[in-house]
Amino acid sequence: MVNKIELPVRAEGEPAPKSLGRREVLQGLVAGVAAGFAIPGLAAGHPMQQHLGDHAKVAAADAKANAPGAKPEFLDAHQLETLGSLAETIVPGSTRARVAPFIDQLLAVDTAQNQREFLFALGGLEGESIKRYGHPWKRLTQPQQVELLTAASTAAPAREGHDWPAGQSGAAPESKPPTLRDHFEHLKQWIVGAYYSSEIGMRELGWTGNMFFASFPGCEHPGGHS
Repeated sequence: MVNKIELPVRAEGEPAPKSLGRREVLQGLVAGVAAGFAIPGLAAGHPMQQHLGDHAKVAAADAKANAPGAKPEFLDAHQLETLGSLAETIVPGSTRARVAPFIDQLLAVDTAQNQREFLFALGGLEGESIKRYGHPWKRLTQPQQVELLTAASTAAPAREGHDWPAGQSGAAPESKPPTLRDHFEHLKQWIVGAYYSSEIGMRELGWTGNMFFASFPGCEHPGGHS
């Protein structure tokens, strides 16, 4: 049986909000489950973990990402579209959860090191797409995209843990270059962090606004990030 954790309930007579921003979702979870909550598939040392711990930063990025006519602040148009398509393929529903624009807003205020590592990973996946199929990611067919992600998720990593230590500029210890698996894992964690910190993502995991499941159901998305 799946364990349930009770979260704070709205006061009697208080109207339910039509939708909740990421800050409200995260604040409610922190209040209800404290240190027992962790987004599935998100490593403790990944930049997204640090971002989600700063509720003011989350709120600012979320508001900008959802503003009418919002434009990218860090990624260029091609990179943002590539990220959006990639996110939707890895975690269906990411487009509706505004995953790509949210990540772009976080990257805009991130460190130069984290920005470089993100672009290095995105460029690595894009380069593999061109190498294998002669086209960038956005121009691949859906079966080709799934085939590429399957290959990326099952390739060997350069080192255990996949994510790079600070100051390495994408280079693993002993000068081992990151593999396709490492690029995939780095991007995937940005994506799952952005998705599961949204109201849409949390409800998928069983959150109702008053209650949360302590253990998560198995993830069936490509790449398996349960």
